[in-house]
Amino acid sequence: MSDGNGEVPAQQQLSAEQLKEIQKFLLGGASMTGLGSDSKKEPVVYSSWGDVVVTEGDENKLITCPRCPSKICLPGAATFVVIDKKMGKFKVDGPEEEVISKFWRLGSLMSFENIGVSHIKDNTKFLSCADCEVGPIGWHDINDKTKFYIAAERVRYVQ
Repeated sequence: MSDGNGEVPAQQQLSAEQLKEIQKFLLGGASMTGLGSDSKKEPVVYSSWGDVVVTEGDENKLITCPRCPSKICLPGAATFVVIDKKMGKFKVDGPEEEVISKFWRLGSLMSFENIGVSHIKDNTKFLSCADCEVGPIGWHDINDKTKFYIAAERVRYVQ
């Protein structure tokens, strides 16, 4: 791969943007769909726990409980989606219900490392931390066994 002097020929060098994309991918923060493509997704900042930036379709980093150190799901287990869902109170001084629109979608209950499931309310099971029971941090429609959602702004991220 080198020319004998330890340098890579120009046709094999990556652009600075491609290197950033690869670094982001290796750190668990994005898919590599943008490499070599001019199509750009508009980034969506979704977390009040830091400057984590994702676009719809990106894979997750390590997601943990917002209260205790329990792992909710491992990197790459979920995909970022935008969908509106009315969820119950999360903070003591928060509203009784609020519409959440930014979620991590998992394809199976077995994709979680640690999750608690509530009773059924209007065909929805709400999800919580199985260790400390903080929640609701997500939801599951009982009519669709392939989609489980974790509210992006109700969890913590470990890099």
